[in-house]
Amino acid sequence: MTKSRRLLAVAAALSVTICGGTAAAQTVMARGVPAGEQVEVILNGKPVGSAPAGETGDATIPFSLRTSLGKAEIDANVYVDACEKTHRIFIVEIGGPLPAEGTCNLRNIPGVYWVRPVNTIVVTNITAAAPSLLLIKGSYAPPLPGHENDAVPPRLFPGGLILFGGGGFFKTRDVTAVACGNLTDCSGRESGLGFTAGAEYRINRYFSAEGSYMQPRTAKVNGGSSNYRFTTEQKTHAFAVTGKVGAPIGIGKVYARAGTIFHQAKIATTQTQDERTVTVDDVPYTFPAGTQTLEVKTDGWGWLFGGGLELWVSPGVALYGEFGYGSLKGADIGGGETKIVDRLTSAVVGLRVHIGR
Repeated sequence: MTKSRRLLAVAAALSVTICGGTAAAQTVMARGVPAGEQVEVILNGKPVGSAPAGETGDATIPFSLRTSLGKAEIDANVYVDACEKTHRIFIVEIGGPLPAEGTCNLRNIPGVYWVRPVNTIVVTNITAAAPSLLLIKGSYAPPLPGHENDAVPPRLFPGGLILFGGGGFFKTRDVTAVACGNLTDCSGRESGLGFTAGAEYRINRYFSAEGSYMQPRTAKVNGGSSNYRFTTEQKTHAFAVTGKVGAPIGIGKVYARAGTIFHQAKIATTQTQDERTVTVDDVPYTFPAGTQTLEVKTDGWGWLFGGGLELWVSPGVALYGEFGYGSLKGADIGGGETKIVDRLTSAVVGLRVHIGR
Protein backbone atom coordinates (compact mmCIF):
# COMPACT_ATOMS: atom_id res chain seq x y z
CA MET A 1 0.00 0.00 0.00
CA THR A 2 2.84 2.34 0.89
CA LYS A 3 4.53 1.70 -2.46
CA SER A 4 1.36 2.51 -4.42
CA ARG A 5 0.73 5.66 -2.42
CA ARG A 6 4.31 6.73 -2.89
CA LEU A 7 4.25 6.34 -6.67
CA LEU A 8 1.00 8.27 -7.03
CA ALA A 9 2.18 11.05 -4.76
CA VAL A 10 5.51 11.40 -6.51
CA ALA A 11 3.78 11.82 -9.85
CA ALA A 12 1.29 14.34 -8.47
CA ALA A 13 3.90 16.43 -6.67
CA LEU A 14 5.91 17.45 -9.73
CA SER A 15 8.69 14.99 -9.03
CA VAL A 16 10.91 14.12 -11.97
CA THR A 17 13.54 11.50 -12.61
CA ILE A 18 16.49 12.52 -14.75
CA CYS A 19 19.39 10.22 -15.58
CA GLY A 20 22.71 11.64 -14.45
CA GLY A 21 25.85 10.85 -12.52
CA THR A 22 25.09 8.77 -9.45
CA ALA A 23 25.24 10.82 -6.26
CA ALA A 24 27.79 9.59 -3.70
CA ALA A 25 25.50 10.56 -0.75
CA GLN A 26 21.99 11.80 -0.24
CA THR A 27 21.83 15.46 -1.29
CA VAL A 28 19.26 18.18 -0.69
CA MET A 29 19.34 21.33 -2.81
CA ALA A 30 17.27 24.39 -1.90
CA ARG A 31 16.58 26.94 -4.65
CA GLY A 32 15.28 30.48 -4.50
CA VAL A 33 16.85 31.29 -1.13
CA PRO A 34 18.02 34.88 -0.52
CA ALA A 35 21.82 34.97 -0.77
CA GLY A 36 23.58 34.40 2.54
CA GLU A 37 20.58 32.98 4.41
CA GLN A 38 20.99 29.62 6.10
CA VAL A 39 19.29 26.37 5.05
CA GLU A 40 19.07 23.44 7.47
CA VAL A 41 18.02 19.84 6.84
CA ILE A 42 16.19 18.04 9.67
CA LEU A 43 15.85 14.24 9.36
CA ASN A 44 13.31 12.63 11.70
CA GLY A 45 13.68 15.58 14.08
CA LYS A 46 17.51 15.64 14.10
CA PRO A 47 19.67 18.20 12.22
CA VAL A 48 21.89 16.46 9.66
CA GLY A 49 23.40 19.39 7.78
CA SER A 50 23.25 23.05 6.87
CA ALA A 51 24.69 25.50 4.33
CA PRO A 52 24.27 29.16 3.36
CA ALA A 53 22.73 30.11 0.03
CA GLY A 54 25.14 31.38 -2.60
CA GLU A 55 24.79 34.34 -4.95
CA THR A 56 22.58 32.26 -7.27
CA GLY A 57 20.13 31.52 -4.44
CA ASP A 58 21.08 27.84 -4.21
CA ALA A 59 22.20 25.89 -1.13
CA THR A 60 23.39 22.27 -1.28
CA ILE A 61 23.40 20.07 1.82
CA PRO A 62 24.73 16.47 1.68
CA PHE A 63 23.95 13.90 4.38
CA SER A 64 24.06 10.16 4.91
CA LEU A 65 20.91 8.13 5.51
CA ARG A 66 22.94 5.15 6.69
CA THR A 67 24.92 7.22 9.19
CA SER A 68 21.85 9.06 10.49
CA LEU A 69 19.25 6.26 10.49
CA GLY A 70 21.15 3.09 9.66
CA LYS A 71 18.99 2.67 6.53
CA ALA A 72 19.72 2.70 2.79
CA GLU A 73 16.37 4.29 1.84
CA ILE A 74 13.11 5.54 3.31
CA ASP A 75 9.66 6.71 2.29
CA ALA A 76 9.18 10.22 3.64
CA ASN A 77 7.07 13.36 3.79
CA VAL A 78 8.80 16.71 3.27
CA TYR A 79 8.04 20.00 5.01
CA VAL A 80 9.52 23.48 4.58
CA ASP A 81 9.74 26.00 7.41
CA ALA A 82 10.79 29.65 6.98
CA CYS A 83 12.08 31.76 9.85
CA GLU A 84 13.97 35.03 9.69
CA LYS A 85 17.27 34.39 7.84
CA THR A 86 16.87 30.62 8.33
CA HIS A 87 15.01 28.00 6.29
CA ARG A 88 14.47 24.41 7.40
CA ILE A 89 13.68 21.37 5.28
CA PHE A 90 12.12 18.58 7.35
CA ILE A 91 12.37 15.04 5.97
CA VAL A 92 10.08 12.85 8.04
CA GLU A 93 9.99 9.07 7.55
CA ILE A 94 6.49 7.62 7.29
CA GLY A 95 5.48 6.96 10.88
CA GLY A 96 8.22 9.23 12.24
CA PRO A 97 7.85 12.32 14.45
CA LEU A 98 6.22 15.36 12.88
CA PRO A 99 8.03 18.72 13.02
CA ALA A 100 8.14 20.05 16.58
CA GLU A 101 6.07 22.94 17.82
CA GLY A 102 7.64 26.38 17.59
CA THR A 103 8.14 26.40 13.83
CA CYS A 104 7.77 29.75 12.10
CA ASN A 105 5.95 29.20 8.80
CA LEU A 106 5.63 25.47 8.24
CA ARG A 107 4.36 24.24 4.87
CA ASN A 108 3.90 20.68 3.67
CA ILE A 109 4.96 19.57 0.17
CA PRO A 110 2.25 17.04 -0.69
CA GLY A 111 3.40 13.53 -1.49
CA VAL A 112 5.41 10.58 -0.28
CA TYR A 113 9.00 10.57 -1.53
CA TRP A 114 11.48 7.77 -2.05
CA VAL A 115 14.61 9.08 -0.34
CA ARG A 116 17.77 7.14 -1.23
CA PRO A 117 21.44 7.99 -1.88
CA VAL A 118 21.14 7.98 -5.68
CA ASN A 119 18.44 10.68 -5.60
CA THR A 120 18.88 14.43 -5.25
CA ILE A 121 16.02 16.24 -3.50
CA VAL A 122 15.59 19.68 -5.06
CA VAL A 123 13.23 22.02 -3.21
CA THR A 124 12.34 24.95 -5.46
CA ASN A 125 10.61 28.24 -4.64
CA ILE A 126 11.47 27.63 -1.01
CA THR A 127 10.21 31.06 0.13
CA ALA A 128 6.89 30.77 -1.73
CA ALA A 129 3.57 29.86 -0.15
CA ALA A 130 3.61 26.55 -2.03
CA PRO A 131 7.16 25.27 -2.57
CA SER A 132 7.65 22.31 -4.90
CA LEU A 133 10.01 19.36 -4.98
CA LEU A 134 11.93 17.61 -7.75
CA LEU A 135 13.19 14.10 -7.06
CA ILE A 136 16.11 13.61 -9.43
CA LYS A 137 18.10 10.46 -10.02
CA GLY A 138 21.78 11.36 -9.88
CA SER A 139 23.46 14.72 -9.49
CA TYR A 140 21.80 17.95 -10.57
CA ALA A 141 23.25 21.06 -12.24
CA PRO A 142 20.66 23.84 -11.99
CA PRO A 143 20.18 26.32 -14.84
CA LEU A 144 21.51 29.84 -14.40
CA PRO A 145 19.06 32.45 -13.05
CA GLY A 146 16.85 33.75 -15.83
CA HIS A 147 17.50 30.72 -18.04
CA GLU A 148 15.19 28.19 -16.39
CA ASN A 149 12.84 28.06 -19.39
CA ASP A 150 15.48 28.07 -22.10
CA ALA A 151 14.95 25.38 -24.70
CA VAL A 152 17.51 22.60 -24.88
CA PRO A 153 19.81 23.53 -27.78
CA PRO A 154 19.87 21.21 -30.77
CA ARG A 155 22.85 18.92 -30.96
CA LEU A 156 26.02 20.17 -32.53
CA PHE A 157 27.75 18.54 -35.50
CA PRO A 158 24.54 18.07 -37.50
CA GLY A 159 24.25 15.19 -39.91
CA GLY A 160 22.95 15.19 -43.46
CA LEU A 161 23.63 17.85 -46.07
CA ILE A 162 26.00 20.75 -45.44
CA LEU A 163 26.89 23.49 -47.95
CA PHE A 164 30.09 25.48 -47.66
CA GLY A 165 32.09 28.22 -49.29
CA GLY A 166 35.30 30.07 -48.60
CA GLY A 167 38.35 31.79 -49.92
CA GLY A 168 42.05 32.01 -49.29
CA PHE A 169 45.52 31.32 -50.62
CA PHE A 170 46.18 29.07 -53.63
CA LYS A 171 49.52 28.27 -55.27
CA THR A 172 50.64 26.18 -58.22
CA ARG A 173 54.23 24.95 -58.22
CA ASP A 174 55.64 24.63 -61.75
CA VAL A 175 53.93 27.12 -64.08
CA THR A 176 56.84 29.60 -64.02
CA ALA A 177 59.52 26.93 -64.33
CA VAL A 178 57.86 25.31 -67.35
CA ALA A 179 57.09 28.59 -69.16
CA CYS A 180 60.51 30.18 -68.59
CA GLY A 181 62.68 27.18 -69.35
CA ASN A 182 66.31 28.41 -69.30
CA LEU A 183 65.53 32.09 -69.88
CA THR A 184 67.06 34.42 -67.32
CA ASP A 185 64.80 37.39 -68.06
CA CYS A 186 61.63 35.66 -66.95
CA SER A 187 59.42 35.76 -63.85
CA GLY A 188 55.96 34.68 -62.82
CA ARG A 189 53.16 34.88 -60.29
CA GLU A 190 51.85 31.48 -59.29
CA SER A 191 50.02 32.29 -56.05
CA GLY A 192 47.17 34.50 -54.91
CA LEU A 193 43.61 34.57 -53.67
CA GLY A 194 41.06 32.07 -54.90
CA PHE A 195 37.77 30.60 -53.77
CA THR A 196 36.09 27.27 -53.14
CA ALA A 197 32.53 25.98 -52.71
CA GLY A 198 30.90 22.62 -52.34
CA ALA A 199 28.64 20.23 -50.48
CA GLU A 200 29.24 17.61 -47.82
CA TYR A 201 27.06 14.72 -46.72
CA ARG A 202 27.65 13.59 -43.15
CA ILE A 203 27.02 9.94 -42.45
CA ASN A 204 27.57 10.46 -38.72
CA ARG A 205 29.64 12.63 -36.37
CA TYR A 206 32.87 11.14 -37.65
CA PHE A 207 32.58 10.23 -41.34
CA SER A 208 31.41 12.15 -44.40
CA ALA A 209 31.78 12.47 -48.16
CA GLU A 210 32.47 15.78 -49.88
CA GLY A 211 32.45 17.28 -53.35
CA SER A 212 34.00 20.70 -53.98
CA TYR A 213 35.05 23.18 -56.66
CA MET A 214 38.22 25.27 -56.44
CA GLN A 215 39.35 28.16 -58.61
CA PRO A 216 42.88 29.41 -57.91
CA ARG A 217 44.07 32.79 -59.14
CA THR A 218 45.22 32.73 -62.76
CA ALA A 219 48.98 32.10 -62.90
CA LYS A 220 50.90 34.56 -65.08
CA VAL A 221 54.47 34.44 -66.46
CA ASN A 222 56.33 37.19 -68.37
CA GLY A 223 59.64 36.69 -70.16
CA GLY A 224 61.64 37.29 -73.30
CA SER A 225 64.99 38.23 -74.84
CA SER A 226 66.42 41.05 -76.94
CA ASN A 227 63.90 40.80 -79.79
CA TYR A 228 60.80 39.07 -78.45
CA ARG A 229 58.54 38.99 -75.39
CA PHE A 230 55.89 36.56 -74.23
CA THR A 231 53.15 36.26 -71.62
CA THR A 232 51.79 32.90 -70.48
CA GLU A 233 48.60 32.60 -68.43
CA GLN A 234 47.25 29.40 -66.91
CA LYS A 235 43.67 29.40 -65.65
CA THR A 236 42.76 26.32 -63.63
CA HIS A 237 39.45 24.85 -62.50
CA ALA A 238 39.61 21.96 -60.03
CA PHE A 239 36.91 19.55 -58.84
CA ALA A 240 37.59 17.35 -55.81
CA VAL A 241 35.82 14.29 -54.40
CA THR A 242 37.05 13.30 -50.96
CA GLY A 243 36.24 11.21 -47.92
CA LYS A 244 36.58 12.82 -44.49
CA VAL A 245 37.12 11.55 -40.97
CA GLY A 246 36.92 13.85 -37.95
CA ALA A 247 37.23 13.98 -34.18
CA PRO A 248 34.81 16.28 -32.27
CA ILE A 249 36.42 18.42 -29.55
CA GLY A 250 33.94 20.62 -27.68
CA ILE A 251 32.20 22.81 -30.27
CA GLY A 252 35.06 22.14 -32.67
CA LYS A 253 36.01 19.31 -34.94
CA VAL A 254 39.44 18.40 -36.31
CA TYR A 255 39.31 16.44 -39.56
CA ALA A 256 41.41 14.92 -42.32
CA ARG A 257 40.39 14.33 -45.90
CA ALA A 258 41.74 12.42 -48.88
CA GLY A 259 40.51 11.65 -52.37
CA THR A 260 40.87 12.57 -56.00
CA ILE A 261 40.96 15.82 -57.95
CA PHE A 262 39.98 16.49 -61.57
CA HIS A 263 41.38 19.61 -63.24
CA GLN A 264 40.68 21.59 -66.38
CA ALA A 265 43.32 24.13 -67.39
CA LYS A 266 43.69 26.62 -70.23
CA ILE A 267 47.28 27.66 -70.99
CA ALA A 268 47.49 30.66 -73.32
CA THR A 269 50.83 32.08 -74.54
CA THR A 270 50.99 35.39 -76.40
CA GLN A 271 54.36 36.11 -78.06
CA THR A 272 55.38 39.44 -79.62
CA GLN A 273 58.29 39.43 -82.13
CA ASP A 274 60.16 42.67 -82.94
CA GLU A 275 61.05 43.52 -86.52
CA ARG A 276 64.47 42.17 -87.42
CA THR A 277 66.82 41.96 -90.39
CA VAL A 278 68.98 38.96 -91.20
CA THR A 279 71.74 39.05 -93.87
CA VAL A 280 72.37 35.90 -95.85
CA ASP A 281 75.13 35.95 -98.54
CA ASP A 282 75.23 39.75 -98.35
CA VAL A 283 71.50 39.85 -99.00
CA PRO A 284 69.39 41.44 -96.20
CA TYR A 285 66.10 39.83 -95.26
CA THR A 286 63.64 41.74 -93.08
CA PHE A 287 61.12 39.96 -90.88
CA PRO A 288 58.24 42.18 -89.82
CA ALA A 289 57.08 42.50 -86.23
CA GLY A 290 54.17 40.33 -85.23
CA THR A 291 52.15 38.77 -82.44
CA GLN A 292 50.83 35.26 -82.18
CA THR A 293 48.83 33.40 -79.53
CA LEU A 294 49.00 29.70 -78.79
CA GLU A 295 46.38 28.04 -76.60
CA VAL A 296 46.35 24.57 -75.07
CA LYS A 297 43.66 22.97 -72.91
CA THR A 298 44.38 20.08 -70.57
CA ASP A 299 42.44 17.93 -68.16
CA GLY A 300 43.07 14.88 -66.02
CA TRP A 301 42.87 13.25 -62.60
CA GLY A 302 45.23 13.47 -59.64
CA TRP A 303 45.26 12.93 -55.89
CA LEU A 304 44.41 15.26 -53.01
CA PHE A 305 44.81 15.21 -49.24
CA GLY A 306 44.49 17.75 -46.44
CA GLY A 307 42.73 18.60 -43.22
CA GLY A 308 41.21 21.35 -41.16
CA LEU A 309 39.27 22.59 -38.18
CA GLU A 310 35.62 23.69 -37.92
CA LEU A 311 33.88 25.51 -35.06
CA TRP A 312 30.07 25.24 -34.78
CA VAL A 313 29.11 28.69 -33.52
CA SER A 314 25.42 27.70 -33.69
CA PRO A 315 23.54 24.45 -34.41
CA GLY A 316 23.41 25.24 -38.13
CA VAL A 317 26.46 27.42 -38.84
CA ALA A 318 30.18 26.74 -38.54
CA LEU A 319 33.40 28.57 -39.31
CA TYR A 320 36.20 26.49 -40.80
CA GLY A 321 39.83 26.66 -41.82
CA GLU A 322 41.38 24.09 -44.13
CA PHE A 323 44.57 23.26 -46.02
CA GLY A 324 45.00 21.02 -49.03
CA TYR A 325 47.76 19.60 -51.22
CA GLY A 326 47.04 17.93 -54.54
CA SER A 327 48.43 16.97 -57.92
CA LEU A 328 47.37 18.44 -61.26
CA LYS A 329 48.03 15.79 -63.87
CA GLY A 330 46.70 15.67 -67.41
CA ALA A 331 47.25 15.93 -71.14
CA ASP A 332 46.20 18.08 -74.10
CA ILE A 333 42.52 17.41 -74.77
CA GLY A 334 43.17 18.19 -78.46
CA GLY A 335 45.52 15.24 -78.82
CA GLY A 336 48.74 17.28 -78.80
CA GLU A 337 51.93 16.46 -76.95
CA THR A 338 51.45 18.95 -74.11
CA LYS A 339 51.25 17.41 -70.66
CA ILE A 340 50.84 18.98 -67.26
CA VAL A 341 52.34 17.63 -64.03
CA ASP A 342 51.98 20.21 -61.29
CA ARG A 343 51.04 20.65 -57.63
CA LEU A 344 48.28 22.75 -56.08
CA THR A 345 48.51 24.00 -52.48
CA SER A 346 45.63 25.76 -50.72
CA ALA A 347 44.81 27.33 -47.36
CA VAL A 348 41.26 28.67 -47.02
CA VAL A 349 38.75 29.87 -44.44
CA GLY A 350 35.00 29.89 -44.87
CA LEU A 351 31.51 29.09 -43.66
CA ARG A 352 29.51 25.85 -43.42
CA VAL A 353 25.71 25.87 -43.31
CA HIS A 354 23.56 22.86 -42.41
CA ILE A 355 20.58 22.32 -44.73
CA GLY A 356 17.41 20.82 -43.35
CA ARG A 357 16.53 19.77 -39.82
